Amino acid sequence: MQKIPSVDSMQKTVLFAFMALAIFAPPLGSMPISPPNAPRALILSSTQNQSPMLYVDRVTAELKQAGYNVTFLNSNTISLNLFTPAQLDQYDIVIWRTDTYTLGNTTYWYLGEQNNESYAGAIGIRTIMVSNGMLAVSQNFITDNFPQNSLTHVKLAILMSSMSITLAQPLIAAGVKATIDLYEAVDWTIAPPSLLDWVTWSLVGYLTTGNDVRDSVYKTIYYYEYAGSIDDTTLPPISFLGNGNLQIV
Repeated sequence: MQKIPSVDSMQKTVLFAFMALAIFAPPLGSMPISPPNAPRALILSSTQNQSPMLYVDRVTAELKQAGYNVTFLNSNTISLNLFTPAQLDQYDIVIWRTDTYTLGNTTYWYLGEQNNESYAGAIGIRTIMVSNGMLAVSQNFITDNFPQNSLTHVKLAILMSSMSITLAQPLIAAGVKATIDLYEAVDWTIAPPSLLDWVTWSLVGYLTTGNDVRDSVYKTIYYYEYAGSIDDTTLPPISFLGNGNLQIV
């Protein structure tokens, strides 16, 4: 007759099983959130040294939780060579947080890379300039470097900068499915960079929970103006171009 195990021995067996799992199974936090072939997101903070990007850890975590591999580059690691179709078109989402300055009638957006002699021949009005020792590019640079259908892999570009709609237009023409941008110049005494960072976090929060581009923009505006009561500063003029029905998850 087969011996029936006692309750005590069964408890020991169960305990041993749990101990084995604890020893040989990796802890939950060490498991990869995104597989190697997951979609990719690129976050660029071109003025990180002057004004660190807030909430970047939360934005990164939410994108990873949604299945994205995320690369963050700050002003020390962003190079002019990144702004080519061969480089940017490797990403599904591009988030670019930067600032502008104007020379004559031309607006320039900071890249982050410091000026060096290798760019001496390329620097000139309307394409690449140097301000405060940092390289900056104009809309013409984007138009010249990203021709039609050169960015067909990029689904969404979030452009957090004053008048970034000027950059959004050539990116849409280059094949980016949708952009979220600012359609007017921003007075930083009214809308500080930290508010742009909150907007980025809010947008990503909605996008990574199934909202499309249009709803993510509208819900961010509604929350700030009517529900959130964050502060009394003016919300930057955010809008979108391209496919407002685009979803990233």
